[in-house]
Amino acid sequence: MDKIEKLGQELAQVFLRIEERRNLWHTVTKEFISNTLKELVARFPMFDWTMDINVVWQNMESVYVMFNYCPSGIVEKTPNAVIQKMKKGGLLSFSQSRNGQIVTWVAYPFVDGITEDGPKSTVLDTAEPEEVDQAYIFRYAEKFLEEMISWENDSREEIGFIKKHR
Repeated sequence: MDKIEKLGQELAQVFLRIEERRNLWHTVTKEFISNTLKELVARFPMFDWTMDINVVWQNMESVYVMFNYCPSGIVEKTPNAVIQKMKKGGLLSFSQSRNGQIVTWVAYPFVDGITEDGPKSTVLDTAEPEEVDQAYIFRYAEKFLEEMISWENDSREEIGFIKKHR
């Protein structure tokens, strides 16, 4: 019974910490990240990116920057149409996880209608809300841009083309 009581107390502390993280996100962290990313977007407009907040899931919200959709340079020509394929994505997100920690992740661009899967993503870090400061955000903004440069320049796996039925 002592073990169960000790584990029950430990679980109660975990629940309190989750609530503290969520409160910190809503009162400080989300706005701080948002303001910092807005500054980056304004300072570097040549990247053609946008800052936004995804609030679809309460207590699992995210603040992110994303490159705007742009022509990929790939054009599909059929007897009936000429379709410019759009490159979508390239996203850096600071997302509140289920336990209130902040997960920093990247979604890579994809060319709409060309690849079967859509965007691939990579988690860069998980941090406590109080660890997210300007240096943290800048570090991962730099990492994001490095990942986008790599995605654009480096050889990578072959594109899995969608089979079209004619």
